[in-house]
Amino acid sequence: MKKNYLRKIIVGVILSTFVNSLECLDFSTTLNSSIEIIGEKKIINENASAIVKQGDYLYMAINESTHPVLIYDITNPINPRLVHYLEVSGRPIRLRIIDDKWLWTVFENGEEIYDLTDPSQPIKVSGGPNVTQLEKIKKKEEWQFEFYGKKFILHPCLSYYTFTNKNILYYGTYVDPTNGETPITEIYDINDTKDPKLLSIIEEGQPSNLVGNLLFIGCKIYDVSNPSEPKKLGEIERDNFKELKLKDIYLKNNVVYYEDGKLYIGIGIRYTSFWGFERGKQVEETQEGIAIFDANDWSNITLLGWYIPPLTQTPVNITSIVSHKDYVFAADSHFGLRVFEVKDPKNIKEIASDRQIIDLSAVAYIKNRKLLCIGEDIIGGLAFIDVSDPKNPEILSKVCVWPARISGNIGVYKDRYIYAQGEWIRPRPRFTCLFIIDTEDVRNPKMIVIPGILGKSYGMVIVDDYLYTSGGTILNLSNPEIPTTVGLLPCSGHQINYKEPYLYITNFIRGELYVVNIKDRIKPKLVGKMSLPVGHHVSSMEIIGKYLFIGWGYKSPTEVGQKYIDLLVAIDISNPSKPSLAKIWDTKKDLGFNERFTYTHVWTDGKYLFVGVYNKWLAMYEVIEKPKLSLKKVKEIGGLPNAWFMTGEAGIIYRICLGKLVILKY
Repeated sequence: MKKNYLRKIIVGVILSTFVNSLECLDFSTTLNSSIEIIGEKKIINENASAIVKQGDYLYMAINESTHPVLIYDITNPINPRLVHYLEVSGRPIRLRIIDDKWLWTVFENGEEIYDLTDPSQPIKVSGGPNVTQLEKIKKKEEWQFEFYGKKFILHPCLSYYTFTNKNILYYGTYVDPTNGETPITEIYDINDTKDPKLLSIIEEGQPSNLVGNLLFIGCKIYDVSNPSEPKKLGEIERDNFKELKLKDIYLKNNVVYYEDGKLYIGIGIRYTSFWGFERGKQVEETQEGIAIFDANDWSNITLLGWYIPPLTQTPVNITSIVSHKDYVFAADSHFGLRVFEVKDPKNIKEIASDRQIIDLSAVAYIKNRKLLCIGEDIIGGLAFIDVSDPKNPEILSKVCVWPARISGNIGVYKDRYIYAQGEWIRPRPRFTCLFIIDTEDVRNPKMIVIPGILGKSYGMVIVDDYLYTSGGTILNLSNPEIPTTVGLLPCSGHQINYKEPYLYITNFIRGELYVVNIKDRIKPKLVGKMSLPVGHHVSSMEIIGKYLFIGWGYKSPTEVGQKYIDLLVAIDISNPSKPSLAKIWDTKKDLGFNERFTYTHVWTDGKYLFVGVYNKWLAMYEVIEKPKLSLKKVKEIGGLPNAWFMTGEAGIIYRICLGKLVILKY
């Protein structure tokens, strides 16, 4: 405890000394023409939470995304074509089609209606169906019993559990929404939006779908052609179907669709996870698919067939489905869009898919091949992008590594082999592995998984035939597909960089920089060490001349919590045995990146230093060494999407944003 306290005092002194003595940047030179965006490629996440259909178009909600609604042309169902990203104002969790005219998107803090006259280009409108004119409560905690039948809770009732047409609202709620013990369906006449009239109540649960005059309460079917007197037509119960019962297949009561006499329901199985134990208990996973029923006679529903993808495939978690011709389209929260051919219900096949990924958190660039490899952290994946035409980047392939997550630096060996660290989210405590991807045929990359070889490493570099990780492992890559551990570094940390013959490793928890001599590649020697500000995030390091530049995020404790100080740190490494703190810039105060959180990251083309921040900004600097170290801003650009990383080559910057790749020219 005393040592930690003393360390904080020392670091505080270092910070106060250098931050207080910061020199202003040289702004005397007029900026040249700004850095400009010349190309983009959206690569968003696969947390698909809903899917609806209008004619030959699908609308799929992507939760937690910067571009939350994807529009697909399914004229050719075996080749769904993504034609538009609908950038609604919130993060929709559910979508609804109303009267074949409107797309209704509901999110946590609001709702929007889009006119579907041109289904490929929905247009936001202020009017539309009556549901938008109802009085609403945004938080269920604000609801009071006297509001019953007058004011409706916007979230989650109007997204998960409610359906409507022009004049009738099928509202999934609770007798007391703040209590949440007895789910029911209330049916209202909303022709007069100022005075909605309760027509009837169904006490068997909340709506799962509305198709024409058929209302589904879970797997119970009601005829609501007379909404004042809903009539129960039938019910699907798993135990009534011997084949499903024997295999212990469950029904997903919230994933139901009906079309042309056939009923489609989401199904799944539970199995013991390969990934072991969590909190002392065996981890249980699920794998989901679809079942098809003949529903021409509601009193005699028969099972036509079912399909659950093999456990060896990517885990499937279906949130909603629609059918179109002889195909079923499913929104999979682990993956994105999946398409199943159901012409023969006894032989259902998955025939197409579209996987989108988000929280892009790792990158490698193979310059000789004009090939970017971008890693994803939330669900886990790698995307390979051809950037030979910077104005029209092309996604060549994607690799799913779920339930692992990819973050930090990615190593490249002989312009062919990719080495990425994956961190398994289960079991806990988490463990890591090494993913090796052979990109000789980049459209069909080959992946090898080696568990437990790295320890936890946020960064890695490859020197000759050796891979060095910030976690301390040294691997021999002479056999690229079967690397062998040949040694350990005398230190460990979170980010790593290299300038012959030295490795530079930062440990932001301990607040230290290590310098390691690897002239003998497998007998490293710690030759230098210095204290750094204790931070929570070192996103990148770059070397220009005798300086190591570090992008840093620093948490400073205060009386009311924590203050974020985002820094650009320059270390003089001209004497590797005695690295010294040359200068610190506060990226908000001194570099002008006046955003709430900046999380500084850096890159160099060998001549200029590029400083990016998480929010909006990127600038290009000339490094001036004499008479004192300073930065001269040459170019800049604002208004960029949030990002953790960038890389590039002379004249081109690849900014790895949360939801897409942005290519800039300077």
